[in-house]
Amino acid sequence: MPENQNSNNLWDQLRQGDISALREIYESESGYLYNYGRKIFQDTVIVEDAIQDLFIEIWQKHKSLGPTDSIRRYLAASLRRKIIATLKKNAKTKSVESFDQVSFNPELAKESIIIAKEISEENALKLKHAFEKLSDRQREILFLRFYQRLDYEQISQVLDIQYQSLRNMVSRGIKKLRTEMLILIIFMINILS
Repeated sequence: MPENQNSNNLWDQLRQGDISALREIYESESGYLYNYGRKIFQDTVIVEDAIQDLFIEIWQKHKSLGPTDSIRRYLAASLRRKIIATLKKNAKTKSVESFDQVSFNPELAKESIIIAKEISEENALKLKHAFEKLSDRQREILFLRFYQRLDYEQISQVLDIQYQSLRNMVSRGIKKLRTEMLILIIFMINILS
């Protein structure tokens, strides 16, 4: 859903108790939320339940909702918190170290696959291997930055991290990708020679 005046009006209508605004937001954003949620955690049941719970909670609390300049960003951040809360709740029987580092495992976006095919399938494979070398947090940040095209401010709000820390993580992630790509290229040259 493009963030424009119409989406701001929808949010305001929802805050005033218009159930049709909630329905319209759900219909336009649930697919995006499902895809994003599955990249955070692979269990479809947990992701679907978290999305349903999120919209139920939004409706129950619609009178106390504040304004937002991005419905999608608000929903993505809320969904992420819900999934992490569910994982924490379910982990009472398991030992889990940190939920700030949820396993974020995106597949390359369709657009990236098309571009990679144009460059070459070999380079796409190298990029995939390099991407797998990043930490879960770095993969999630780079996914939001380059595949979802969120700006740094939006990502810092979604992930609830400081702006400068985020910029540093993006920089380190890109540097690590470059290093890994270079290592893979050198390895391939050595194999072929």
